[in-house]
Amino acid sequence: MSTVHQEHGTEERILAAARRVFIRKGMAGARMQEVADEAGINKALLHYYFRDKQRLFEGVFKGSADQQFSCIWNSFTDSPDLFDAIERFVAAYMERMLEDPLLPLFIAQEMNRDPEGLRAFIDRGESSRQRFLRLVEEARTKGSIIDIEPRELLVNMMALCAHPFVARPMLTHIHGMNDEAFRRMILKRRKTVPEFIIRSIRA
Repeated sequence: MSTVHQEHGTEERILAAARRVFIRKGMAGARMQEVADEAGINKALLHYYFRDKQRLFEGVFKGSADQQFSCIWNSFTDSPDLFDAIERFVAAYMERMLEDPLLPLFIAQEMNRDPEGLRAFIDRGESSRQRFLRLVEEARTKGSIIDIEPRELLVNMMALCAHPFVARPMLTHIHGMNDEAFRRMILKRRKTVPEFIIRSIRA
């Protein structure tokens, strides 16, 4: 194996380990030594690849969040109308977050901790969000939906999608919900959430 391939493999192993640690502990609680232990390397080697925790965090966060949320925001791009856009958004969100159920909580924590530092990530979906807002205005002009503020509708959609993932520890504690039960609930919500939203706004 070439040195380049070895280095790439080590970096990927570090990012995977760091991702697990960050999701468990958050940015503030994670320690570089813990990441090194998780990756099975010494701390000096970790610092060779990533100078400090902030750079490591950015590498982990950018990879996870960009990949997942780009696909979610892009669900608006090809939607011919608002109701289709709602269905596509919810389906994309549920599918992507089932692949990584802890990511919404992780992102929410870090956005609250450092919103300015994550501005570029937040702004990346701006064109898709503008497309959604235009679809709302079109539907309102046609009289097919009630008079609802477009941004409020988007917030409602995001809240209904994200809440089960963010509240998963509570669901596990109160309802004893295991991984399979949680997955079944999310797959059911993939259908019921858009139905609920569309019923609530249809004129």
